[in-house]
Amino acid sequence: MSISFYIKNPKKLFSRMPVLTVQECFQLSSQPLAQFSFDEHDEDFDLKRFQTLPLSDFECLLLGVNEKSGRGFELSFDEDTQEYAVRQFTPSTLEDWQIALQYLADLARALKQPITCETGETFTADTIQTFDFKPDIQAGISMVPFEDEDEIQNYKFYGVTRPVALNKEIRDKILADNDPLAAFSRLMRETQWLDVYSARQMIGEKSDTGELIGFYALSPELPTILPYKPEIEYGEDPDISNNDISSWTLIFANDNGSLTELPYETFISRLPKEKYRFIDAAYILLEAFTKDELAQLAIE
Repeated sequence: MSISFYIKNPKKLFSRMPVLTVQECFQLSSQPLAQFSFDEHDEDFDLKRFQTLPLSDFECLLLGVNEKSGRGFELSFDEDTQEYAVRQFTPSTLEDWQIALQYLADLARALKQPITCETGETFTADTIQTFDFKPDIQAGISMVPFEDEDEIQNYKFYGVTRPVALNKEIRDKILADNDPLAAFSRLMRETQWLDVYSARQMIGEKSDTGELIGFYALSPELPTILPYKPEIEYGEDPDISNNDISSWTLIFANDNGSLTELPYETFISRLPKEKYRFIDAAYILLEAFTKDELAQLAIE
């Protein structure tokens, strides 16, 4: 679910104006925007080229503000309709909505065009801030489906840096808060901007059987976020499902440079409870382990 807003590309004589480049989309913003679609630290990422490309070269860009955004917003350009689109997810945080509406105001002001919402309402750069987004957040939180807990144990929202999982207990706690919208926003913001390492999911193949195996690596002396029970994450090969994974493994390096592999369930069962905490319904934050502590887990 989401709500989208549209701004027409203005005409110049008998044609439309050139589509804004990525850099121009950022420059017109009155906020310190960041993009979360691509890893700018990847050695293959060409930032200068990325900035010079027109927005229409991308299906969409996920934008937001560091340390503030929970889910961000999508910015895109439709060449058929000649419209810029800002899409806000349901539910999003209070900050997400404030950031998106301000960007819509900046974009509408730069293009000298009105803003049309998919609901049929029309706004200007000066009136877009009057859009009442709070019912959408409330409805989005309330509609998270936990009626049959045998079928769904947790429900994931994808944020700007990592997924966040809700279960019925967390959802109900949010709804029972004096300010449910602020409580949801706080959960999203806090889970997105933890100053720790999020372990990267890796998928490999057994050389003898061809079976697929899921891996996570754990480094000593590094606080790390891991799933309590791993499953295929958003962004992996869409043709791979949880049923395709024969086993999950946790690996870490030893003093002699060799690697220790533990079945993931074994690793979780041996974790001292004082060494981790749940940050949501599916992910745990591990305190930093020493090499000796990791070695001890392997031999218990």
